[in-house]
Amino acid sequence: MGAFHIVLVAACVACCSALRVPTPTPPKLPPLVASTPATASAAAAALALLAVVEPAAASDVSWVAPTKFVLQPLLTLGTLAFLMRVVLSWFPKYDLKEFPWVLVAAPTEPILKPTRLLIPPVAGVDISPIVWVSLLSFFSEIFTGPQGLLTIIERKGSL
Repeated sequence: MGAFHIVLVAACVACCSALRVPTPTPPKLPPLVASTPATASAAAAALALLAVVEPAAASDVSWVAPTKFVLQPLLTLGTLAFLMRVVLSWFPKYDLKEFPWVLVAAPTEPILKPTRLLIPPVAGVDISPIVWVSLLSFFSEIFTGPQGLLTIIERKGSL
């Protein structure tokens, strides 16, 4: 496994751990014993208030900026790498194991190989890099674009 794959796995782990929002534990309430109607109505009001109040962790959006900081360049670099693979597929005379081309071929080939099994070449043209360019561009827009989910959460300040 190359250095790029190790960096990619580390970045994915960092994103996943940043996305975890700790769930607050509900407060321990004494058992409800409705000895009087006032106690029962007070208990009902307290439960209604707990149901309406937003948990503290839901308004904590401190994870959005680091996640976006890691995810945006990762998706952009992935898109560029697959775009380069599309262009390199037009020039079959270049050996992808030689120096400048191996920088693009080594990180993308482990992803393209299983994709080629699912989506075989159409009329002799390998469209698997185009599929990945489309997927990465889509996810980039959905998550980090100007109207993406992370951008909206960052602007709004809550989930």
